[in-house]
Amino acid sequence: ADEVTSQYDLNAIIDKQAGEAYDENSILNIQKRTNSILNILEVSICAGANLRSPYLPLIVCQTVIYSLKNNCVYGESALAFCYFGYLKMWLDGNFREGTRYGNLALKILKKSEHRNPFTRTRVVLYGMVLYWSRPLKESAHDLFQAHKIGLKYGVMTAAWRCLAGHLNMLFHAGEKLPILQKRYNTYLKQMAKHSKEAAKFAILPKIKIDLLMGMPCTSFTIFDGLILDENSLLAYAVSKKNLGLVINIYFERLNSDFWMGNYSDAMKWYKLALPYSKRQAGPMFWDKYVLMARGIIAFHSYRGGKGEAFFDEGKLILDELEGLLERSRVNFMNKFLLVQAEFYASDCEIIKAKEKYEASIQTARTQGLIHEEGLAYELMGRYLASIMEHPEAQRCHRSAYSCYMQWGALAKMKQLQEDSDVDLSDDEKKHGRDW
Repeated sequence: ADEVTSQYDLNAIIDKQAGEAYDENSILNIQKRTNSILNILEVSICAGANLRSPYLPLIVCQTVIYSLKNNCVYGESALAFCYFGYLKMWLDGNFREGTRYGNLALKILKKSEHRNPFTRTRVVLYGMVLYWSRPLKESAHDLFQAHKIGLKYGVMTAAWRCLAGHLNMLFHAGEKLPILQKRYNTYLKQMAKHSKEAAKFAILPKIKIDLLMGMPCTSFTIFDGLILDENSLLAYAVSKKNLGLVINIYFERLNSDFWMGNYSDAMKWYKLALPYSKRQAGPMFWDKYVLMARGIIAFHSYRGGKGEAFFDEGKLILDELEGLLERSRVNFMNKFLLVQAEFYASDCEIIKAKEKYEASIQTARTQGLIHEEGLAYELMGRYLASIMEHPEAQRCHRSAYSCYMQWGALAKMKQLQEDSDVDLSDDEKKHGRDW
């Protein structure tokens, strides 16, 4: 596929073809046979992705080759270009080329959207390809726009998957939890009505949000008694061999326990997810957004006396995070700096550790990641307390408490107060809540 694509000026082809006026009879002057083949290939890509088929890369590459050789780069082939970019990222490790093909797919969509929303393509484009090079809030906005377009054209399943991705990205972008909780409560019932599969994925971040806010999750009523709680959802996913859902459940549990400071349980979920990850055909990207948690837990375990192996594991994770900076600096810089601070703290480099904690705090603040700013303050306070710098540790804990209060994480605020052994309630009375 690389040999074929290198022979064509893709931008020129897209400008010439995808912008042509839509003629319902001739279908943009493509022969009916060619158009039918493109549609079949597009459906095959969707099926291959849903089934995690090992043949997906072959189908994608052949569709790209067919589109170019038959001079028909239209909206029907945009999904193939989108997945081709995705494969360039995860099989070749070439994120620059992957992003380039993602932008080409976006250009094809914009030229063809007057006749078809191609909502399924937008799910892959915004949720799996372009978000690596853009702030999460931008990708979340694009997914919400794709959701509205999908509803307008009646592409219900893809539309609700876009919304599920939109809400999940807002969590990672630091949206205030009460606002997110309200949006989930508004949309989950509608989502379950039109796409129960999308709802099964979307409910997982909602469980985490309710936990952080100190509330029970009552959202499983949307499944009309068929799925009663998270454990029954996991049993369903295992019975249906839905590897993606199983991995998502375990990784959301990891995230929940990590945020609540239950590091041993968090790693238990990661280890349970690993066998399913190894059976997953095709490239994986779930684990990239738990790298920060895994790195922090590894260095915390080392400093807790659990052995040199955790220090070595932490260094490997730090190296992987550094590699991600070339691909998505805007989304990973503060995470890299925070794990780097934990590395220096574990290596008894006090001055460097303090510098990296402060850099992580500043970077998270600049990017509007209030939750990760609070986390950096919390970890810095914990480290300073361990080296007997108690006044500065208390200052950090108060700042962390303030960040979590702004985020709306009431259970996290309570946990921090108990762990820090400092009365932080005066900060709540002084600053109040802005949600």
